[in-house]
Parts: sequence; structure tokens; C-alpha cells
Amino acid sequence: MKYDTYDIILAILKYLEESMDEPRIDFSKVNHEALGISEPRYGRVIEIMINEDMITGLTEVKMMGQTYPSYKAISPNITMYGLEYIQENKPSAKVYAILKEIKEWIPGM
Repeated sequence: MKYDTYDIILAILKYLEESMDEPRIDFSKVNHEALGISEPRYGRVIEIMINEDMITGLTEVKMMGQTYPSYKAISPNITMYGLEYIQENKPSAKVYAILKEIKEWIPGM
């Protein structure tokens, strides 16, 4: 199954949010194999998430001759921005945004 990058990001963020009560977060549950995507794609998605301040607690691992980033989970955590991203991408938030836009189009509503 081919996943959209946004779906991958959301899956990782949701897992981290749901795991906040755990003493130790098992990041292997959202690795490239668990998500069914290639290792290069996974590394690039994680890089995006780190650069956008969605997650913390991962360190880059340099591999000789490798052209894509790899990361090792030290103490993975979701950030406040990551939590906000989840909220903004809930179906109810999307419906609200659409309704708000429609209201702006129709005068007197």
C-alpha cells in the first residue's frame, strides 16, 4: 500500500501522542517496516518532522555511502507543534474549516 507523506507523518505523531503514558516509547512500532515504506523515504520523512519541530529525541546516524538520512531513537517525543498538527488534521477540524470558508463566500450567513 502506498502512503501519502502526510499520512505517514500523522501515523507517527498519533503513535507518539498515544504513547505518552508509557515509561519508554518503542519507536520500532513506527519504523519503516511497520509503516510499509522504504528506508530512504522513512529517513526523509523523519528529517522533515525534526526540521519542522514536530518530534524530538532522535539523533542522526551517518552511514558511509548512504545518500539518505538515518535516525536512531534515543528518547522520542512529540512536541507541542506535533500535537497541534494532529488537532488540525482531525476530520472535524477539516469540516469546520470548510464550513467557515463557505460562510465567508455567502453574504449574510
